[in-house]
Amino acid sequence: MNKILTFLILTASVTANSQNLFVNKGGEIYTQKGASITVQGTFVNGDSTNGIIKNDGIIEIQGDFQNLPNATFSVNTDNTSTDRVVKFVGSGTQAIIGNMNTPGTASFYNLVVDKTTSTGAVQLQGDVAVEGSLVFGTTTTTTTYNPTSFLTSNNQKGLIQTYNGSTEYLLNVVNGNTDAIAGYPSMVMNAAPTTGYILTSGSRGSSNGGLQRKIATATAYEYPIGTATHGFNAVRMNFTSVPSGGGLVKGKFNDGSDNVSGSIGTLNQVCVGCTTQNPTPDNTGYNRFFANNTCNAGAAQWLILEDAVTNHGYWSFASANQNYSYSVEMFPNSYTMLGNITDTWRALKYTSAYGFNPTASSVNWSPYVDSVSNVSDLTEYSLNTGTCYTGNGVPGGVYSGFGQFSIKKSKSNNALPVTLISLAATPQSQAIVVKWTTAVEINNSGFNVERSNDGVNFNTVGWVAGNDNSTEMQFYTYNDNNVVAGTVYYYRLNQIDNNGNATKSFIVSAEITGATAFAISEPMPNPATVSSRINVHSSVSQDIKVKMYNMVGQLVSSQPYTVSAGDNNITFNVQSLASGSYSAVIETGEKNFSKILVVSK
Repeated sequence: MNKILTFLILTASVTANSQNLFVNKGGEIYTQKGASITVQGTFVNGDSTNGIIKNDGIIEIQGDFQNLPNATFSVNTDNTSTDRVVKFVGSGTQAIIGNMNTPGTASFYNLVVDKTTSTGAVQLQGDVAVEGSLVFGTTTTTTTYNPTSFLTSNNQKGLIQTYNGSTEYLLNVVNGNTDAIAGYPSMVMNAAPTTGYILTSGSRGSSNGGLQRKIATATAYEYPIGTATHGFNAVRMNFTSVPSGGGLVKGKFNDGSDNVSGSIGTLNQVCVGCTTQNPTPDNTGYNRFFANNTCNAGAAQWLILEDAVTNHGYWSFASANQNYSYSVEMFPNSYTMLGNITDTWRALKYTSAYGFNPTASSVNWSPYVDSVSNVSDLTEYSLNTGTCYTGNGVPGGVYSGFGQFSIKKSKSNNALPVTLISLAATPQSQAIVVKWTTAVEINNSGFNVERSNDGVNFNTVGWVAGNDNSTEMQFYTYNDNNVVAGTVYYYRLNQIDNNGNATKSFIVSAEITGATAFAISEPMPNPATVSSRINVHSSVSQDIKVKMYNMVGQLVSSQPYTVSAGDNNITFNVQSLASGSYSAVIETGEKNFSKILVVSK
């Protein structure tokens, strides 16, 4: 009868033999919490029949790791341990070989990459499961791993390579916590970090390999992936719904294109005559006109997408269950861009199998642009179309199911040059002051201030220079002194960008009266989904009421306010109101004012 030799490692450190090799030939080894094993060469668990290692401590390896087919590698029963870690700390390439993709019997719990060189790789030579945390470096604390004690801190990190030559493998993180992967670089476009992420093979048309992680709840999960050719091309998936109990979603980045143009597939392009004044272009490219872009205070907006990113690649995602809804943020690196960074950018999804290659010139992406949950997603989840997306990636969504993803943009600037967040006209004793605020400015030359006596026919009465390019709030004022009391004046802005394109704002009005001076702005945003606000200017402190009536004259809400002398911002919640048009009536002691507000759910 064969005897099983059992080792209990308590607080001592066990080092490999003189040949720098650790081999467990059929024995049972238990590494207790706080204990450690250091192997200066290759670590092998098992022989032709058996081999058991239960690790609640730290196993640090400078060479390869191998778990033979009949061997068991798991944790023991001490759930208080925050070690349970295998650390790869060697130089050059270290391999993970054998059966390590069976959670519970043959898998890593916490896996740490902290190599002596930051560009060194841990190479998979089979599928690998991680039940706890995957950590780059030794200073990151996660839900499952707290590195309060460790043997070596190289302060280098390293890379995980999910392929060996032509064969691709799956790195399977089955812990559904959002921090189950930690220590990777910040997600920024074109930042080009060199360490701390997962390299996929980049082979187009392959149905294998990549990073697979469990999606447990409707929140953001990140995929720190890239390739040797194009570097770090990470993805953030913002899940809005997931199947009951969650599931596994895998993803990878693929290099290059079969299209001689360098773009991913084909997208009908080049919009001729697309201006906010001309909502019907004279070509058949992918162009959509939004008469009311709620991401930019209701301004008119073209969305024009073209093949303007080349020499890059695409992302693939898949799951056994397609019942997910999500938006994405892509962080591309190492690409050729036609046009400007301020142009419109968007991540598009092409519905197909994980291994489909969508890059040939015969593959038309145009029909898939509209495959979103709502048409408003096309501006809400696009870069440089307003204030809805303020991140530092390329957004897209909301999508259902999975497939291939690429980034598209425009070669001609259809980005909103200015994001206007407020506009008001305020009567003074002998003048009307027009004030406005911007949140984002792109190539903004300035503003023509236009005035009208009837709200229809406008003339320019002044010019205010813009701030060219700005991502901070900018405040503007124009004093109109050529006014008389008793006349209602209407104002709007005609914003001019540096290449001469113009965009008109909504209209506000004001009147100098002999009585108390009082004026209100248009509601912003309008249409509104959650809330809207108005600016109220009063020359004295007074009580007012804001009443909302539906289109059949029924009172649906009434709220009292006290406004002070000067400008006051009043915000009202519309979440309880059904979609439709409403009349917002502001009652003062002398006069009533009304504005139309559209609620869109």
